[in-house]
Amino acid sequence: MSHLNTAIKIFRKLLDKGQLDRETDGDLFLEFRNSEVRSILAEFEEEMDFRIVEASSAIYLVPDSGNSLLGFITKDFREWVASDARLVDAYLLCYISMFILYLFYGSRNRNPKQREFLRISKLIEELDKRFALALEDSAQATALEERYAVNFIRVAELWDSKQDFEEKGRKTKVGTILNACRLLERENLLRIVDDDREIRTTRKLDDLMLNYYLNDSRVGEINRLFEGGAGGNAQD
Repeated sequence: MSHLNTAIKIFRKLLDKGQLDRETDGDLFLEFRNSEVRSILAEFEEEMDFRIVEASSAIYLVPDSGNSLLGFITKDFREWVASDARLVDAYLLCYISMFILYLFYGSRNRNPKQREFLRISKLIEELDKRFALALEDSAQATALEERYAVNFIRVAELWDSKQDFEEKGRKTKVGTILNACRLLERENLLRIVDDDREIRTTRKLDDLMLNYYLNDSRVGEINRLFEGGAGGNAQD
């Protein structure tokens, strides 16, 4: 098999599954180390706006932030919430997803992962605190809005309007969080366990966070965002 054919086979596997595992695809995993195969894949990365992230036992395909073909765009988040969802609904979903990552990986130690599981009740409690701070300190929230170009006060108001019932509907806090978690679960980044009361990370998420996303600049930016009590313009 030519190096080009091998590179295409690896690329197709990554497109189909988002990852290639040493255990189940050992031959292709080893071929990925071939310099000529890697050079061809590097050209694919450049032309199609994605990155291949290598971990100890798997490699992953990660779309660049502006990749509308392989990645998510705002429209995708809105449609995930509901067919009639507003832009602010999508921003709340994004914020909750980012905050989950912060709670799991926000440690300043050499290993940034700071917990193995997170209770949904604890997540609601933490989000209540963050959004309450934004609503109480409009000056702080406005400064963050200008920096991150997101109407955080409107997002906080939407969260505050959610019901506290245990039901899992769209208008409840539990239902809103589970919707964000199910999106991450669909991408094999989280597992929802204990009858929807707890979430745990997957090996894929651990690999991606430790080998790609959590470089020093990203860690600092994430910590500044959430330690300020607010986050990233949802106007409607």
